[in-house]
Amino acid sequence: MAEEPLVVLSDTSPGELARALAELTGYGMRVLLTGASAERVAAVHDALPVSVEGRVATSFPELPVAELQRLRRLLARVGADRAARHGQRLPAADGMPDPADVAGCCERAGRVVAGAETGEARIVPGLLRDLDADRRGAVTQVARCVLRSLGAIAETPDAERLREVVGRLVHQGLRAEFEALQGHAARQRDDRVRYAAGPAIELVEPLPEGGAEVVQRYLDFLDSGGRTRSYFRQQEQKDAEPHLRRFRVAGEAPQSYDDVVAIVQHLDLARRDDEIARLCAVLGLPIPRDPAELPALTDTLDRVAATARSVGALRHDVLFLQQDSPVSVPDLAAAERVARAIVDYDEHGDPAEAADELERLAATCADRVPAQERAPEHEAVVAALRAHDPQAYSDALDELDRARREVADRDELDRLLGELARTHPRLAETWAADAGRGVPGFGVVVTEPLDDVLATLPPADTADLVVVLGAGAMQADGLLLTAAAPRMLAVVGDEPRAASSGTTLLEVLNQASARFLRGTGDRSVAVRPEPVVPAVPPLSSVPAARTAADTPETAVTVPAQAGPAGAQEAVDTTVPAPRPAPHGSGTAPRDDEPSRPSTPSAMAPGPRPAVAGGRED
Repeated sequence: MAEEPLVVLSDTSPGELARALAELTGYGMRVLLTGASAERVAAVHDALPVSVEGRVATSFPELPVAELQRLRRLLARVGADRAARHGQRLPAADGMPDPADVAGCCERAGRVVAGAETGEARIVPGLLRDLDADRRGAVTQVARCVLRSLGAIAETPDAERLREVVGRLVHQGLRAEFEALQGHAARQRDDRVRYAAGPAIELVEPLPEGGAEVVQRYLDFLDSGGRTRSYFRQQEQKDAEPHLRRFRVAGEAPQSYDDVVAIVQHLDLARRDDEIARLCAVLGLPIPRDPAELPALTDTLDRVAATARSVGALRHDVLFLQQDSPVSVPDLAAAERVARAIVDYDEHGDPAEAADELERLAATCADRVPAQERAPEHEAVVAALRAHDPQAYSDALDELDRARREVADRDELDRLLGELARTHPRLAETWAADAGRGVPGFGVVVTEPLDDVLATLPPADTADLVVVLGAGAMQADGLLLTAAAPRMLAVVGDEPRAASSGTTLLEVLNQASARFLRGTGDRSVAVRPEPVVPAVPPLSSVPAARTAADTPETAVTVPAQAGPAGAQEAVDTTVPAPRPAPHGSGTAPRDDEPSRPSTPSAMAPGPRPAVAGGRED
């Protein structure tokens, strides 16, 4: 019946047919059982197994077809777990934290700034949280300056040495030496450039100690108006001439005022080089080897000075962020940690504050439903928030949405079962019990008199199969029953064959190539014993049924009304499995296929004479 819209069944007992219809309800079929003979219908009805008596009704449910289909789908999907969430409440979806916000909070709460998890930097976020916006902005600006200065130092070849210089400069009081070096280096750089075009100065003999001062005094004498004399020389000239003879200016002995000036400038540059070397040694900086290295030295000193100033400003600003919570910066590493903590707080917020926000969200979610009424999915949402796990929170939200849909489906199932129970309480109880046991199908067998069916046909999609008992005695107008369901099972018994000048129902089914089947012929469960009258006329071209010895399985043949046929098929009356696809492409019948007329019958439409006993010979 899963594949065939029209089937003719002959030589079957009420019990055998009842068992088959009971199995069809297990496949979910809604069967309409009717027939011209009320006694035949009652016999099949009485033979239905006790196990399906709850699926038997006298009318179809009054639920709209769409709601009935929805009911059966819900029974199949959630019917077995109707009481699984008893006593549970699920929170509404509109009050749950947004997953994107939770992910941002988790990221902030999980941030770890290098070095900021311990020491003085650990308390900085808590102090900044209570500052006003202007003060916090000023402190953040200083911290950014510190990081920029340290970043500039990190790009130099002697980064580690310069960091030590900055630390010593800030924390060990070497500011005077550093400032002296910075001034000497800048003047030396400029003077070297300015005097580079002057005459070359050469020292041919070592200058005795104090000689430079004597030459400088002689220059001061000349600058103040003194004159050089060949006789009666001044004392300054007498003292300076032995020292000047040790120099050569452009290869010549110094003679003029300009030569003395050039010598004094040379001595100043040499003295400054010595002082720069001494200060570099004190501060731990590399000593320039030639004048070409002076610009690099001055740039380095400028970077160190800027870093020292910014670190000093940071120490001053964070020392008393709060009156009761001073933050000390004992060394450069501590200053860098504090600066990073301040900048990170400005860019990403306080990790502890984000963690507090997650805890607040978790507590809010938990308080929406009392603890004793929370569902496992709800507990998973709260646990994910407290674990700072955004992926687990997103998954828990999906599960919570699924649980809401599940609860909504169960509520709808209860409502539909209640609607069904108003008119069919036994059917509703049976379907609910079947769903709880995992029994599939949710079919129904409705017995209804033929006249009632023809008078008021069921609405579309109310029934899946109409079973017509005594089809052999029906005229062609019985085809109106095909409007009751998309499938028809015409059952031929020992009723007299219809006699008419027109076409009978079986002739039309034969011309429509309906499948013809034969039952086992088992009459042991028949309700009313009656004389067995052959259902197939002697003149039929259908072969006689095989004997039990010849047929290991159920024999299937074609009744006389079906016309010629040569195939037989075994039928399992317990489980109505779908018929396999035809084998091969030939037209020759096979022993394992049910019979079907090979060509439309040429049955004459004329009337047939009646035979005594209600049978046609």
